[in-house]
Amino acid sequence: MDGRSDLSLIGKLQESEWLKVTLHKWLDNEYCPEPTNVEISKVAATSFYKSLVEKQTDVGEILLKMAVELESISYQESFHGAFSSANAAVNLIMQRIAVE
Repeated sequence: MDGRSDLSLIGKLQESEWLKVTLHKWLDNEYCPEPTNVEISKVAATSFYKSLVEKQTDVGEILLKMAVELESISYQESFHGAFSSANAAVNLIMQRIAVE
């Protein structure tokens, strides 16, 4: 791996970490703090990282992939579900892109 690849990998990791932190805060503020928010944020960030590595640029594809991966979480004691969580994550990503 050359230096450029390392930098892009670091950038992708930073973006996924940003999503994890930002989504967790958003979920806590929008609904209420709960343990499920931590798990949602981790899964969404991992999914986003995979999409970045795969160079996926279609927002709809990123959303659907993330929603499918978020279905692995139990929402039994939560205020939200897989699709609403993925939608919130993609909204935050789009807001970040619009600012840059």
